[in-house]
Amino acid sequence: MSQRRRAIALIVAPLALLVSLLTWGVSSPQGSSPDEHYHLASIWCADGIVPGVCEQGSAPQYRSVRADIAEASLCFRRHPDQSAACVVDDARMVETDQANWAGEAYPPVFYSVMRMFIVPDDVGLSVLILRSLNAVLYVGLLTALFFLLPRRLRPPMIWGAALTIVPLGAFLIPSINPSTWAILSATGLWVATWGYFVERRLTRRILLGALAVTFLVMGAGARSDAAVYGVLAMIVGTVLGFERSRRFLLSAILPVALTAVAVAFFFTSGQSAIVSASTASTDAPLALHQLAFLDLKLLPELWAGVFGTWGLGWLDTTMPGSVWVTTIAMFSAVCFWALRRGDVRKWIVTTGVAASLVVVPMFILLHDGVIVGQYVQPRYIYPLIILFAGVVVIGFQRPGLGLNRTQLLVVAAGLTVANSVALHVNLRRYVTGVDVPGFNLDLAVEWWWNAPITPLGVWALGTVATAVLAGILVRAAWSAREDAEAIQASSVVPRA
Repeated sequence: MSQRRRAIALIVAPLALLVSLLTWGVSSPQGSSPDEHYHLASIWCADGIVPGVCEQGSAPQYRSVRADIAEASLCFRRHPDQSAACVVDDARMVETDQANWAGEAYPPVFYSVMRMFIVPDDVGLSVLILRSLNAVLYVGLLTALFFLLPRRLRPPMIWGAALTIVPLGAFLIPSINPSTWAILSATGLWVATWGYFVERRLTRRILLGALAVTFLVMGAGARSDAAVYGVLAMIVGTVLGFERSRRFLLSAILPVALTAVAVAFFFTSGQSAIVSASTASTDAPLALHQLAFLDLKLLPELWAGVFGTWGLGWLDTTMPGSVWVTTIAMFSAVCFWALRRGDVRKWIVTTGVAASLVVVPMFILLHDGVIVGQYVQPRYIYPLIILFAGVVVIGFQRPGLGLNRTQLLVVAAGLTVANSVALHVNLRRYVTGVDVPGFNLDLAVEWWWNAPITPLGVWALGTVATAVLAGILVRAAWSAREDAEAIQASSVVPRA
């Protein structure tokens, strides 16, 4: 690109990504993300007992919160034919034990930060503010990371995010589910650590180290499993940045210290019980070896669920084949193509992350004595999928991975169409319920925000923003030289 076009692209690309995520953020009502009643109550009570906001219940494990927090999703969750029209403002204070009162299950950082931005007497507005905030954090921090990284480290981060974001990431990033920070951490921490080791300019090294700290604290402070994934991400970055020098040993102090922080976050939250025998299942339906054999056969369903084979929200918004067939095909094609190049470090980290995609979910499934589909959901292992997509594309000199223009356009068009269809389906599910067919989301509207833009307008805006982003990335990645080299190579006729 010319310098002027490049400057415009560097401004427009993050704005397009932000707009795309914001359209997802308004595509569903309060209570629509997984366990949102739990997370809303946890946010409202993050400052402790506050009259009219979070009050002490009749027993120590109970709190009283607004009814439209504790009961918002009851009328539509797991009923895809039911629109969100049944959700109404209800300021009654009702008792609930469904929340994270004192870090019993989740680390408190995410809830404490979200608490600062709510409007206590307007749940719907608060949800929109928090969803927008998390979209801004995702785009803002990754954009800062992009500019700080050495150029050769930027493509793996972008490919890792782009190949895995539709549809689960697009839905969860602009949400109030703590998974939003886990996704951000998985996308940025490993490459920030890598950049921290290889960057020679002191100011940039310091800033990359600061971003690594930010990503680790955000992930581990939102979900304890993200603390584990954070340690894995830092190991990946350390291996990729390894060198035999005193400088490297001194630099390694940071990831070692952050590992200690991650361990502290993990063991101070209730989710750490997964590593103890106290929560192990004693009434598994099958013998351990039988359960292991069955879960191993079913395990790929969890991986595929990230790409849309499992429903969004309360697992009740089913994605059509045009979404998950496309996203799985694009992910698989690029990853398979990327295996053609790499060095020893790439193969070490790729093998390690691939192994974790088997070991981590299998440990949880066998520990809890459950079968795939009963407890562990795709969003729990989604950060590992992001990490795998990022490390597998390492080793190419150019951002296009050696793909020609046609191949890049196919990937970009496929992901854009898949995102557009998924957004339309998600809107339809809440605007009218899935029992109302048709393309026009503005007909027979049963639920919508009090906003000047219509459901169909939101879908169109999200589709255009995604297409603009995809176009910019293709233009930046494609090289006429690569196309010429590919054509030349294909025209060579081997001698007999």
